[in-house]
Amino acid sequence: MYIGKVEVTNEWQKLDALIQAQVDGQSAFTFDSAVTYQIQGEGNYGIRLCEVADAPTDPKVGLRIRGVQPAHFKVDSGYDLYVKVEDGENPARPLLHISTIGEE
Repeated sequence: MYIGKVEVTNEWQKLDALIQAQVDGQSAFTFDSAVTYQIQGEGNYGIRLCEVADAPTDPKVGLRIRGVQPAHFKVDSGYDLYVKVEDGENPARPLLHISTIGEE
């Protein structure tokens, strides 16, 4: 099921908070630890994803995806999925698409 797309900045931000703020009808969105999510960039730039309890301070931690490469996540309870545009990248409007896998 397609959840929506969000604009990402070059600062670490919680992905669920971006979804709540930017996707119509998702103001109460939270990641379900039983669901696998697909996250995919739109464009030729790098995105960092990091599942941690507190905001990362290192700009190079986590998983790096580039272009339209997808990533699959199951967010563990007690952790948040943080996202940012890779350092040195400056796309006009960096977008991430979020959907669930295997859910109707």
